[in-house]
Amino acid sequence: MPKLLPAIPRLRALLNTRRFLRDPLGMINGSVEKFGDTFKTYIGGLYPGIVTTNPALIQHVLQKNNRNYCKSPMHFDKLAHFLGNGLLTSEGDYWLRQRRLIQPGFHRSRLAALTNIMQDVTDAFMAQFDKDIAKGEPLELSEKMMELAFRVVARALFSADLDEKDLQKIGSDITVLQQFIIRQIRQPYLNPWFRLSGKLRQHELLAEDFERRVTEIIQRRRKSEERHDDLLQMLLESRYEDTGEGMNDRQLFEESAILFVAGHETSANAMTWMWYLLSQHPEVVVRIRQELDEVLNGRKPGFEDLPKLSYCTQVIEETMRLYPPAWVTDRVALADDEFEGIKIPKGVMLVTYFYGVHHAPDLWPDPERFDPDRFDKERRKQQHPYAYVPFGGGPRLCIGNSFAMMEMQLALAAMIRAYDFELTPGQVIEPQALVTLRPKYGIKMRFWKRA
Repeated sequence: MPKLLPAIPRLRALLNTRRFLRDPLGMINGSVEKFGDTFKTYIGGLYPGIVTTNPALIQHVLQKNNRNYCKSPMHFDKLAHFLGNGLLTSEGDYWLRQRRLIQPGFHRSRLAALTNIMQDVTDAFMAQFDKDIAKGEPLELSEKMMELAFRVVARALFSADLDEKDLQKIGSDITVLQQFIIRQIRQPYLNPWFRLSGKLRQHELLAEDFERRVTEIIQRRRKSEERHDDLLQMLLESRYEDTGEGMNDRQLFEESAILFVAGHETSANAMTWMWYLLSQHPEVVVRIRQELDEVLNGRKPGFEDLPKLSYCTQVIEETMRLYPPAWVTDRVALADDEFEGIKIPKGVMLVTYFYGVHHAPDLWPDPERFDPDRFDKERRKQQHPYAYVPFGGGPRLCIGNSFAMMEMQLALAAMIRAYDFELTPGQVIEPQALVTLRPKYGIKMRFWKRA
């Protein structure tokens, strides 16, 4: 029997657009509460869509019938316009070919070589962090974690080829471009004005400067006789199975650009939320330090130690359940489909609302409570595999998920042993759903060196 979904009429969806821009989480949460886990609406008041927090439907779309769904042009064409046709934005046979080419470079065994780079970047960051906290003033933690995560990705990509001037300019370019892309996606009716006013061209020039800087780094490495254990070297040495050839400079730029953009902001926001949650749960801090003492006995963690830091991993996982950096994604049906009586017509946009899945009371008892023990191995087995999707799922599961977890484990291990910390009182802590889920007003905290 066909299942009739509750629906938000087009006019109501259009009238809700401004409110959605101000508070997308509140809008979608309210609709889920009113209509249930799956309902129809019009995305941006324009495009027919289905929003869901049903893990089985999400698994159907992202994994079981993934070939019938492509990424939404409304979102990813904007990213591709500025960042090129990398893994995040490409589709079809080209995406599959690139994924097969690059995937081996992100196997955990290959990532072992990056552990020292991550440790060195974290050490350098903490040396400056010590100077910052010595002033005795609260720090804007989201800015600090963004700096740390960006430098980790930059050095993991270009371990020896990136000077400080280029690093800062690339970081600035990415931030400005992301802000503009968000406006294009959230307010599509402004796109004609962006073009006529010159705003679009202004940001295209910024993207061209970003591409020029990264391409120069790639070309210098090609000409060099040196070999480095970094992601650029992995990309340079990757070869297509059918031709034995590698990627050209444009392809190398596109994959590097996606790693830059997707690889730092998600980790930075997750780490920011993690420190906030830990400041509210001293008993969890005690357990983390106990585990680090037992496993490491005072030394820095090596790659082989990371799987042993099970409670540290659970803390990171529970943080990303409460505050998933990638809080939503979407797919467009390429042909008519059906799932448990739900008709999914060709052209409809499926919005998979990860934040809603992670906060669903029927999936996570007392869902607003911070409880890392939810991710104990035995308890985790009881969950639907798509009840927890911080890195997406299916064939397009984030290729950098192991990289991100390594980065966060190493930063947590280093900083929680070095510092005590507290949240500055009187703040409003509220998530803001942009491309990623970040603190709307930032998070100010005080750190001081442990005795």
